[in-house]
Amino acid sequence: MLIDYPMEWRKYMRKGKTRTFSKSTPLEIVKKAKEINKETIRLAEKPFFFFEENR
Repeated sequence: MLIDYPMEWRKYMRKGKTRTFSKSTPLEIVKKAKEINKETIRLAEKPFFFFEENR
């Protein structure tokens, strides 16, 4: 499954962890990433993005 997301999001991801957003990620990006996760969970039965803490 190919997921297209803005490259600027990478600056908020933790180095060494697979597509994991740091705690300092703006809420707007987190909301959009969670929307993408809803779709990937529905189609692939697993999330695409991960988060350092639950929001």
